[in-house]
Amino acid sequence: MFLSQFVRPAIIRRAFYSTQPEALNGLSAGEKHIYQKLFEALNPHKLHVADVSGGCGSMYAIDIAASKFQGTSIVKQHRMVNEILKEEIKGMHGLQLKTTAK
Repeated sequence: MFLSQFVRPAIIRRAFYSTQPEALNGLSAGEKHIYQKLFEALNPHKLHVADVSGGCGSMYAIDIAASKFQGTSIVKQHRMVNEILKEEIKGMHGLQLKTTAK
């Protein structure tokens, strides 16, 4: 219960990011870097980046929806994101991706 009081507000706060200027508020440096790279490359209408490693930057969860994904398989969508973040991924322990065109 103690942890959930602090984790829940952060998760709720980060879940509503959609436009770049407002979206960068409250993000860690690593989250901002990933967010900006994906935003510039894909111009998504929904983008959520969260450091799920406990703050050390070794694992991220990304939820992204972009029209550039239209007509592509989930595998191709993930490859697009992986290509954009290939240098960052080299230093990560893991990456959780959720992609969609809608």
